[in-house]
Amino acid sequence: MAKKKYYAVRGEHLQQIFESWDACKAAITGQKGVQYKGFWEYAAAERFLAGEEDGAAQILPPADTVIAYVDGSYSGAVQKYAFGCVLITAEGTQRFSGNGDNPQSLQLRNVAGEMLGAMFAVRWALRKGYAQIELRYDYEGIEKWVSGAWKTKTALTAQYAAYMRNMSGKIQIRFRKVAAHTNDHYNDAADALAKDALIHGNGIPDINQ
Repeated sequence: MAKKKYYAVRGEHLQQIFESWDACKAAITGQKGVQYKGFWEYAAAERFLAGEEDGAAQILPPADTVIAYVDGSYSGAVQKYAFGCVLITAEGTQRFSGNGDNPQSLQLRNVAGEMLGAMFAVRWALRKGYAQIELRYDYEGIEKWVSGAWKTKTALTAQYAAYMRNMSGKIQIRFRKVAAHTNDHYNDAADALAKDALIHGNGIPDINQ
């Protein structure tokens, strides 16, 4: 039986692994700025998508842990906020994004997206059966509203803090701030996903993915 080859494609609007060259070729035809490469192992194709070949530090969390990079974006032109998530587990890396247009949330601009991404990541990790999650974020409120270091001055930030505190009784949540715009590969990837979701997103993705 012939060994299967996987084809990983990464670009601004396309991050996907294909199981045949024909499918890969059809996806990249006409696309600008994409990179693609064939691999004999699926895990190697995932590492290529994560950018680890470009010098990004490899992250291998314990089997019961998810490391989640989250970021948010906002566009006044389209009146939407969006989030991007890079979820790293012992099994590999998954990427999610989504957007929204709730009038109240729009007032918080990109912060609304980052809160949405943090909640999505925690919900995903719990649904998948992980015992703990480390949220890596660049906006301080993601942690400080939950810890109480910052007062929640709006209904939305209060709802966010209450949600995360409630979830912390079901899954251990750790927070780790990362500096924005410092070439942190995964943070940059979450930022790019959020920006793309402003235009190409379609609401909140299915948590069962």
